[in-house]
Amino acid sequence: MGNLFNVNNVFFRFMGKLFDVVALNIVFIIVCIPIVTIGPAISALYYASVKSIRRDRSYPVKEFFKGFKRDFKQSFIVGLIMVIAGIILYIDVKFSVDFIQNSFTYMRYIYFIIAAVLAFIMIYIYPLISRFSLRLSGLFKLSFYLSIRHFLTTIVSIILLFGGFVLVYISAGLALLIVPVTVTLLISIMMEKVLIKCMNLVKTDDDYENKDQWYLE
Repeated sequence: MGNLFNVNNVFFRFMGKLFDVVALNIVFIIVCIPIVTIGPAISALYYASVKSIRRDRSYPVKEFFKGFKRDFKQSFIVGLIMVIAGIILYIDVKFSVDFIQNSFTYMRYIYFIIAAVLAFIMIYIYPLISRFSLRLSGLFKLSFYLSIRHFLTTIVSIILLFGGFVLVYISAGLALLIVPVTVTLLISIMMEKVLIKCMNLVKTDDDYENKDQWYLE
């Protein structure tokens, strides 16, 4: 009976993790509301999910805002570029469908390739921002390279993201309380192996330099 009320038993540890996941999801959703902060929020979510939820270092919300503040400028610019690129792609597709329907059959393959490249880059660029110090051009180049080099990870990550969107849709938004962090953690199982391989190629963040190598555990 004594073990039943032990805060270190499986039940209490599970409930603690669940609370952390829900709290981090709520903070993530609130920070995303202004729209323009989605990029920094995604980068911070990955950082906090891996460091605090998966590696049990510090508090999730605290690490979220640490990553959000540290990487805001670069992740904001990246998010803005991705949004603008997506809008331009949408306008081009709509224009092709409405006004040049005969040629759309051929152009849709080009649009599909552009959309795939954007999706591939998006999978890697925010985890890279959360971990490494790179120039903007270097981020995009490395993200695309990794997406091709680790193609299986790229495809599985996209499937997980799509599945997350479907769950949120069919649950009328209720799944937002668990989906963002859960999908991020599932992606990180593969993504962390990729990022570790990059450590000899690029400069890492303060955690690596200060030998707090939580991501190597």
